Amino acid sequence: MIPTGIIAIIGIATSFLIAFLLERFGNRRRVKEIQEQINKINKEYMEATKKKDEKKMAELDKESDKLPALMKESMILNFKGMAISLPVIFIVPWVVKFLFPDFLITLPFNFPVPFRSATELIEWRSVFGPNGWFWLTFIIIGGVCQMIYSKIKEVKAKTTEIKVMKK
Repeated sequence: MIPTGIIAIIGIATSFLIAFLLERFGNRRRVKEIQEQINKINKEYMEATKKKDEKKMAELDKESDKLPALMKESMILNFKGMAISLPVIFIVPWVVKFLFPDFLITLPFNFPVPFRSATELIEWRSVFGPNGWFWLTFIIIGGVCQMIYSKIKEVKAKTTEIKVMKK
């Protein structure tokens, strides 16, 4: 029972660590801003094209010149976050397997595991070793915890924004 909890905690902690690293070094906020800016320019350009508004299209052509630089910045930020988080994703499961080599958990239900079998795309399993349990907790429980955390962060940001507006 104790190894099950320890591996689950490691999976959840790794999930948060990856989220932190991506936020800190991948600058998700900036990537989102860039995507919104690109979408805005594209949308306005499509509307101007439909309306055949030559003046607006010429104006947007100047803004379109910024797109390659924005896309490059977005790719660099995404690559930076990935380059920092990938070593963690590769090292932690190896450490878990090293710490708990004989660990096995049998769940009361089958769980889909993609790409495990050469003959089937998805294999249904109920027995997992240390790596399988790590990945299940990392993806499912860690993902749910991150969603809850991001919602809490969002609510706090809105609350702070409202307090600032009232002042």
